[in-house]
Amino acid sequence: MAEKIVLLGAKGMLGSDLFSLCAKDNLNITPYDLPDFNITDKNQLEKALEDTDIVVNCAAYTDVEKAQSRPEQAFKVNAEAVGNLAKIAHKKNIYIIHISTDFVFDGRKETPYLETDAPNPINVYGKSKLAGEKLLTENHNLYAIIRLQWTYGKNGNNFITKLIALSRSKSSLKVVDDQFGSPTWTQEAAKIIREFIAKKPQGLFHYAAAGFTSRYEMAKFIFEKLKMNIEVIPCKSSQFPTAAARPSSSRFCCDKIQSLLDKPVELWQKPLERFLKTL
Repeated sequence: MAEKIVLLGAKGMLGSDLFSLCAKDNLNITPYDLPDFNITDKNQLEKALEDTDIVVNCAAYTDVEKAQSRPEQAFKVNAEAVGNLAKIAHKKNIYIIHISTDFVFDGRKETPYLETDAPNPINVYGKSKLAGEKLLTENHNLYAIIRLQWTYGKNGNNFITKLIALSRSKSSLKVVDDQFGSPTWTQEAAKIIREFIAKKPQGLFHYAAAGFTSRYEMAKFIFEKLKMNIEVIPCKSSQFPTAAARPSSSRFCCDKIQSLLDKPVELWQKPLERFLKTL
C-alpha cells in the first residue's frame, strides 16, 4: 500500500512546489495550511496525523522582521507546534521531515557551516527555529531536519520578487555586498525532499545550491539575465538598519546531504537562470 504523506504549510513557497512535484509523481499526499488548518492547534494536528506514515513540515512563521516584535507568535509556530508535532509523531512512529534555516547561525564563521557547528542565532526568528529543532530532537527519534537558505520561488515573497518590484519604480538600487550565501530555488529543494520521502534518511542536513555569492552580485546577475537596465550599487548592511540582524555568512557545507543524493547539487547560477525564465 502507498505510504500516506501529510504536508504542513502546503501553500507556502516551498510547500506549493513540493505538493506539485509529489502530485505529479502520484504520491498519496494530503496538503494542510491556513486558513483551514492551523499548526498551533493541537487538536487539528492530532487529526491531520491520524493515519499517516510521513509528515513534511514546511509550516513556519517566516516574517523575520515582524518576529522581532511578535516573539510569542514566532515561538508558538516555529517551536511549540513543532514540539507537539514531534510528540504525536513519536506515539504513532511517523517519519518527520522538518524544514529549518541558516538563521540558526550568527554568520561569523569564515568557512562554510557544517551540521556539527554550534548554532548561535542573532534574531528572534532564528531563535524560534532553533528551539523547534531542539523540541523535535528531544521528543522524537525518527526525523530528518533540512536547513535551507536564501530560498526563492514562485509562490512567495523573496529577495528576487522584492528586487523586481523595486526596479519598476527605480533606475538604480542599492544592494548589500557584505552578506554571503547561496540562492536556492524551492523547486530544487522540493526534489531533495522528494528523495528524502523515498529514502528516509535520519539526522540533520544542510542544503543549498552549490557555490556562493553576495546579495549584490546576485542582484547584478538577475538584472543581467532579465536584460533590465538597472544600476546596482554596492553598500553595507549597516546602511540598511533592519529590526532583525542578518547573518553575514550563510554558506553551507552540503557534503553530508550530497552523499545521499542521486545527482550532484548544481551551482546556484543554473537553477536561478531557469527560474528567471519562468517569470
